[in-house]
Amino acid sequence: MSARSRFVSCAVLILVTSCGGSTIPSDPVEGIPISRQRTISRAALGFRWPLSVGVGTLACDDAGTVLFRSQGITYLLQGQRAGTHDVQALRMPEPAAPPSNPLKRLKQAEREDAFRQVTRCESNAADKAGCRRAAVQRLGLSDAEWEQIDVEGHERRWPPLSRAAMSLDPLIAAGRALCQSAVER
Repeated sequence: MSARSRFVSCAVLILVTSCGGSTIPSDPVEGIPISRQRTISRAALGFRWPLSVGVGTLACDDAGTVLFRSQGITYLLQGQRAGTHDVQALRMPEPAAPPSNPLKRLKQAEREDAFRQVTRCESNAADKAGCRRAAVQRLGLSDAEWEQIDVEGHERRWPPLSRAAMSLDPLIAAGRALCQSAVER
């Protein structure tokens, strides 16, 4: 385990145990001792919270499998365990960074709409360049303005592009720390 991973694990353990980690989860994971479970919430991880639900039960089984339970459903974060659901359904997209050079004469919603229209047109047309020229002209944009919008759209992964999901690492580190603390007891 790298020094950075150890630091993250320790920091997460401190956060989990001091910021909202109750001793008895309200929605426990069946078959795992309560000593290996903890309620965890968005408040514990702040902006690094990777899930669409704000609170749940974090658990670690004897094999070191890290689980998250919310609203009666148990999700697999790391490892293998039968009867669990894929956590992908709960994952939030990575937040977009601020644009490096937005086209200021248009509001962001207008730039996003232009990006969506031109990108879809290009992806569905045999003559991609002709489709782009027609769409840019229809939108009343110059080539330079379209270039700015295109760069911003790719930087910020606007639809129809997809953004990567937020990392589960902070939640997994909290689960590993929970496994570790249960072993040390």
